[in-house]
Order: sequence, then C-alpha cells, then structure tokens
Amino acid sequence: MFDYSIRTPEFGLFEKELEFADELRINNIETSDVFFGKRLCALDGEETEKLRDLLIDSGKKIVLLECSLPLSDEDGWKMTFRKALTLNVKGIGIVLGEKDDPSFVCFLSKSYSIPLYIKNTAGSFVEDENRMKELTDAYQEIRLIFDPYEFVCKERHPFFHAYYASKIKDRIDFLRINDGLYGTHERVMLHSGCCEIKELASIMLSRSYKGYFSFTPYLDKNGLDTYKETIKIFKNELKNM
Repeated sequence: MFDYSIRTPEFGLFEKELEFADELRINNIETSDVFFGKRLCALDGEETEKLRDLLIDSGKKIVLLECSLPLSDEDGWKMTFRKALTLNVKGIGIVLGEKDDPSFVCFLSKSYSIPLYIKNTAGSFVEDENRMKELTDAYQEIRLIFDPYEFVCKERHPFFHAYYASKIKDRIDFLRINDGLYGTHERVMLHSGCCEIKELASIMLSRSYKGYFSFTPYLDKNGLDTYKETIKIFKNELKNM
C-alpha cells in the first residue's frame, strides 16, 4: 500500500545490509556507492555481476545510491551510471556544493533515465526549501529527499515553515522518517520531538504522494530493535490518518 525504503547501519558488508532489510521486510534499499571495499565505478565485471546476483537472490532493489564521487570526475560518473543501469538502480544521490556544476551528471541522468537526488542539510549549500526549488527549477533531472530533522536543526517547523508554503512538493520522492528537538537538536525516538512527521505524511498522502517513507540510522546505536520500534510507531500513525 505504501512504499518504504531503508538505509541500514554501516556494516561494511552489503550482504549484511540485505539481511538487515530482510528482517524488517523492506525491499527498497538506500546505500552508499561502496561495495566490497570499492566505489561502484571501480568494480570489475565479476564484482558487478556478484552485486547484481545478490540483489536478484534477495529480491531487493536499490532505490537510492548515495554517491561520494566529486562531480568533476566525469569518467567516474560515466562508469557509475553504466553500472547503475546494470543493477537497475532507481535513483542516484549527489552532494552539491556552492561551486559545483551538476550539468554533466544531469546529462548522464537524462541519458540513462536515472534521476538525481539532493537532500537538505542544515548549514550546507542545500539547506532549505528555497535552495531546493532553485536547483530543481534549473535542473529538471534533480529530485528531492526531504529531511525534517535538518529543518529542526535550523529552528524551523518542517511542516509549517518548510513544507506547507513551499513550491517543491511535487519534486519530493523521499521523506526521511526521523525526529529531533529544537534547541539541543537531540535526536529522539519518532513521535517524541518536533519533526512533525505525522503532519507531513498526512498532507503528502492527501496530495497522492507516490514516493518512499525512508528509514535511516538517525539514532545513536540504531539497531534492529530501534528500527522496528520506529517503523511500528510510523505505521500506527498511518493507520490513524
């Protein structure tokens, strides 16, 4: 009925990420671009096939590949997109700085029909909904990950200040499910803080949201039981909407 995605804790072994996701019955994976100790673009043919086999055997798909390559590494990006196509990756996350030019990765994104994703991060070049709108207006290949906690870190209401009056609503494909407090910016269990997740999810679904509710290791020592509790709380909120 709803689509969930998961970025697991860092295990250093992709097989463990898949097993962890399997425990939570989530098949949509968010992951870094490092596999077997190498960036995706550096994997040889045998390693790429092994990775593809793991995904097929597990019944999982990578919906967000968060890449750490500098945007200036054109050869690296060419290879990344080529391998991402082989792996049926659904989206590629990038980090944009003020001096970065995303034109080349946008060209690859359009060529391979794999969208790019940016996330709001407090204190960074992409820190609010206004910057997100500027970038998505300028580059149609860029779509959005909306992170409520990062708005709380800016002492803003994620729903009332950042989302409600914004013009980025139709560009959001991932809503990070997390929570935190104003003032201290302490990360807390879902429904205990100021991230307004219930309000965000409710209005997004009322607008026929087709994206992912994204669970990430945002809490310290974020293990299986913490994920289960977070997912349980969120699903109960969905039931009561």
